[in-house]
Amino acid sequence: MGPDRFAWITGFVDEAASDAREQIAVARRLGLSAVDVRTVDGKNVLQLTDDEARAYRELAESAGLAIQSVSSPVNKVPLTADNRGEENRKLRRAIELCGVFGTRRIRIFSPTALDQCREEDWPAVRDWMAEQVSMAKEADVVLLHENDARFYGAFPEGGRRLFEEFGSEHFRAAFDFANTVLIGFRPLRHWFPWLLPHLDTLHIKDAVESEGRVVPASEGDGQMVETLRWLATMGWDGPLTLEPHLAVAGKFGGFTGPELFEAATNTLRRTIAEALKGD
Repeated sequence: MGPDRFAWITGFVDEAASDAREQIAVARRLGLSAVDVRTVDGKNVLQLTDDEARAYRELAESAGLAIQSVSSPVNKVPLTADNRGEENRKLRRAIELCGVFGTRRIRIFSPTALDQCREEDWPAVRDWMAEQVSMAKEADVVLLHENDARFYGAFPEGGRRLFEEFGSEHFRAAFDFANTVLIGFRPLRHWFPWLLPHLDTLHIKDAVESEGRVVPASEGDGQMVETLRWLATMGWDGPLTLEPHLAVAGKFGGFTGPELFEAATNTLRRTIAEALKGD
């Protein structure tokens, strides 16, 4: 395992700044490889016009940065028939934006039913997600399912069922350490190794379960050093995406500020070095 492993570091730079130019400036100064577009100038990515998206891409590329993903809020809703149609509309817009931004990745979720992963909800969840995976295949994009909050796929049992059913080049995982800790699970005990064949991206934030508090990489219960070390031994070398949530953590995003975002970036790099120590 070489020292350049885990070198592709990206970030939700709206956590560092709202203004588009400031977002790109922070990412460039910190040496990120790419940015994940969630909000720009206070607008959710799905609300951006094609011209606004194109201008943001030009800013990023002029700074030597790629666009990692369209980080949409698709499926962050209750499991109802009315919501399904609206989320499909959002996904269609996200697919259009992939073409403008020059990326194939769309961050999504799975709907929730009473904040649980229940057997009786699986048929409705399966039908809902099957339609969206079909849309992704037709458009040749990649849906990155994030295990957020208490949505169906946030639970290891629900996530495993989703990937056994839909896992493919068009439906892959964006695994978040803090999100699973906050609902009582651990990466190496509950998610790996079964998730490995489906893993595209790691979302980097940690958490202390007993306090319900988000903390920087490897400062909580997320087994981040151990997980990165294990993934390295397995040959995995995908994107590491900073999503620190160190100042504000909300349903549709978070905020960290430029100073704490820089600190989170430096902590991640120290975590990587610790995970690869001795290789």
